[in-house]
Amino acid sequence: MSSNFDNFNAWYVQVLEGLFGNRNAGIAVLIISLPLLERYLRGKHNLAPDDKVTDAAMGGLCGMFPALGTVAQARSFWHVYRNGFLHQATVLRNTRGGVSLPGGWLTHDIAEPIRVEAEGSFTVNPVLFSQKVLSTISADFASFEADEPPLPQVTRRDPFSIPSSYVGTGSERL
Repeated sequence: MSSNFDNFNAWYVQVLEGLFGNRNAGIAVLIISLPLLERYLRGKHNLAPDDKVTDAAMGGLCGMFPALGTVAQARSFWHVYRNGFLHQATVLRNTRGGVSLPGGWLTHDIAEPIRVEAEGSFTVNPVLFSQKVLSTISADFASFEADEPPLPQVTRRDPFSIPSSYVGTGSERL
């Protein structure tokens, strides 16, 4: 693989596509897709990895997923799903400050990536959500790469070239 785009396709797109048919993989699909989306939004809106996600980035999220409607609603969605799944492996119910958040649901049985329910909770179809994230990044890969560390490069190591001081389990040798 010679380019970041080739790596992106091999490591993320193809892997996620392999999970899409497994209804039990919805959480895994979302957990992989959310950091990709974050990296894209940060690149698109010139945010460093340590910068707080801005209203402009949340507006970009609304542009990708119009059902979110407003920056405030997009930020609530971000807390519920991104912060929830990436920090707690589930939807978040409250912010760190104790503010209650809308409910969050996952299902493969809706026809849109994100639906905002009448009472304000969110429902996400993880496959449609992921497909939208992947297609957006693929169409604007320059933003995904912008001022970010490059995707890692994988090379095959000759087991005989490992320094004698190297201690490992042996399972890491290909």
